[in-house]
Amino acid sequence: MNTKQVLRVLLGLAGLVLLVWFAWQVKQVFVYFAVSIVLALMGRPAMRLLGDLEVRGKNLPDWASAAVVLVTYLFVIYLFFQFLIPILASQIEIIVNLDVDTLLSEFDAPIKRVEEWFFNMNINGVSRAEIQGEIANYLDFSHLSTMFENVVSGLGSLLIGFMSILFITFFLLKDKEIVNNIVNSLTPDRYLKSINNILKDTKDLLTRYFIGVVIQISIITTIVSVGLTLFGVPNALLIGFMAGLINIIPYLGPLIGAAFGISLSMLSHVHLQLPGDLSVLLIKVVTVFVIAQTTDNFVLQPLIFSKSVKAHPLEIFVVIMAAGMLAGVVGMILAVPTYTFLRIVAREFFQGYKVVQGLTKDL
Repeated sequence: MNTKQVLRVLLGLAGLVLLVWFAWQVKQVFVYFAVSIVLALMGRPAMRLLGDLEVRGKNLPDWASAAVVLVTYLFVIYLFFQFLIPILASQIEIIVNLDVDTLLSEFDAPIKRVEEWFFNMNINGVSRAEIQGEIANYLDFSHLSTMFENVVSGLGSLLIGFMSILFITFFLLKDKEIVNNIVNSLTPDRYLKSINNILKDTKDLLTRYFIGVVIQISIITTIVSVGLTLFGVPNALLIGFMAGLINIIPYLGPLIGAAFGISLSMLSHVHLQLPGDLSVLLIKVVTVFVIAQTTDNFVLQPLIFSKSVKAHPLEIFVVIMAAGMLAGVVGMILAVPTYTFLRIVAREFFQGYKVVQGLTKDL
């Protein structure tokens, strides 16, 4: 290469490095865009319905439809704060004011059985006092005040992010072709048809997927909340909502949600000195989460993951596990939408390969 070509390559690399550095510095903006894209995709069906409405013989303009969708989102958020925040405050009060000695006395018999089991198995070094000490350390909530201080200090950034997401979402809903126009302006003419197919199919499949996830969260929340309410567990709606929300983490989410729900149920039972044996309550709460998980595994996940993105359940399982190994919990959450997009891209550009044909035959 001559000097001019070398200089061009060096400038290109320097520009790429600068671009990556700039993207990293403003990565929060990309997060806002990602959340806004999800909200816009979920609002597409509503935008279609509102676009077909006629007011005085004229179709509802796109800006008005987008405003209605945003108001709906804001109303849902309002309901969330209206119903869940008081319950959350009540639960936090229970946790902060929990009498650890009273709780340990409730676990006195199980701890004694554990100690006897260790003794019978000739396992040394584990005593009853040590077990109680570990439980007491686990229930040390002195750090909660620090956590709340951090939350309050971050409210300013949270408000900026919230307003930014609303602003971006409005224009993504109003100008339906804005993403297509940006991508098309950067795409060579010979690839325009393939890129437009990718954008169209990605929007359709991911719209169904994200709406399905919201339905999944709602059903799990309902099952857990109703079940725990029937068994007299305080703050059942909060536990149900958290279980449904955490459930978006494939495979690990249900276990985390169950552990969270069981812990809060037992803590509330002890603190409020409710009637009934703690072990019986444990069985009831576990039963509720088993029913919720069975429904999720055999009804919701096949319909949401397999049907919405048109992939085999085993295929989805392998993809999620691989993503979890590569990128942890975040990878597991993003695995299905990312894999869906990559399959659509592969179908458009690598259709000649048999493995691609096999993976994309249902798209």
